[in-house]
Amino acid sequence: MVMKKILVVDDQADIRKLMRLTLGLRYEVIEAACASDASDRVSKDRPDLVLLDIMMPGGVNGLDWCAMMKNLACIPSMKIIFVSARGQTMDVDEGMAAGADDYITKPFSPLELLKVVDRHLG
Repeated sequence: MVMKKILVVDDQADIRKLMRLTLGLRYEVIEAACASDASDRVSKDRPDLVLLDIMMPGGVNGLDWCAMMKNLACIPSMKIIFVSARGQTMDVDEGMAAGADDYITKPFSPLELLKVVDRHLG
């Protein structure tokens, strides 16, 4: 059986490691530290789901990247879930308006992360 692929996009290496350890037994986890790296990984690896931070270095934030990805016809089935410290209702609404499929607030529990990912990829 082929494992589904998850791309973790976060500029904090410890967050990426926590997600990789949480999800790595069920899914193939690939990582990117910024939006431009994430775009490269999407075209190369074709992930089934992206876990995306909003606040990132390099000029393009998660909201802009999400909206850009959702407009590409070549990847219509790729799910995008924001994982962000920005947890106000307005932030969640902005994320969903950008095209996200779900929104998880940091700090998150690994069990919650797994449950949300399983719901989208199950």
